[in-house]
Amino acid sequence: MNNIIGVVTTTYPNHGLEDALRGISKAGFGYVELTSAPAFFTHIVPNPEDMTEEDAKNILDLCSKYGLKVHCVAGHTRLMKENGVNNFKKVIDAAKTFGAGHVTTDTGEVKNGQDKQRFFSDMAQIADYAQDKGITVCLEMHGDWLNTGAIGAEVIGKIGHPNIRLNYDTANVMFYGGVKAEQDMVNALPYLGFVHLKERAGGLKEWNFPAPGEGNLDFNKIFEILKDYQGPMSVEIEFDGSEKSLEEIDAAVIKAYDFLKKSGYAE
Repeated sequence: MNNIIGVVTTTYPNHGLEDALRGISKAGFGYVELTSAPAFFTHIVPNPEDMTEEDAKNILDLCSKYGLKVHCVAGHTRLMKENGVNNFKKVIDAAKTFGAGHVTTDTGEVKNGQDKQRFFSDMAQIADYAQDKGITVCLEMHGDWLNTGAIGAEVIGKIGHPNIRLNYDTANVMFYGGVKAEQDMVNALPYLGFVHLKERAGGLKEWNFPAPGEGNLDFNKIFEILKDYQGPMSVEIEFDGSEKSLEEIDAAVIKAYDFLKKSGYAE
């Protein structure tokens, strides 16, 4: 397979950026998706809204130290909030500075028709800005609205802009949307810009996202569906909601790499 595959640093929520980069590199990965979700945590310090050229250089130097390239920025928790468009433009700027081609994000809380109208208006501005910067913004299956590939396809079709695509999260579609990735992903295929390879275990609404290959998703079917997809991906491991030691997280990332290697997605 020729896909670029990294690890999103949400996998290391209670640990610093250098710890995350060290573990990702040690497992064998060559790419990283840097997280900035101010409502929860960030590995881009300071946040893109306040980042200077020197700050960006320090982050890039740290990535280089561990032989990692930034292929994506996860810029969550900004849309549908005050100054959301301007703040998200800063995330796009950060991705450009880091040499990444993609930004992933949730849509923010979209609850009614008025919210949808605002969302599509905001996305029109973000789409043109992303195009000017050479960045593809990928909307993730997350929350109560855009939570399946079928709904995502409708949203991307309505936006109608080449720089706005979907980030298909293989576990979120069940947790938030109640559908299996093996059955739903085909709806998203024409609109894919990014994929989060996230495993799930346990019950329908149970927060349990182990390393790929350690849960109940049928990745053989998922990879078969994705056989013609050549775009970027990231592994994301969110465990069971309890705080994990650095050693536990590193071990899970190694398991993920070994699983991808057996599946033909890593060397």
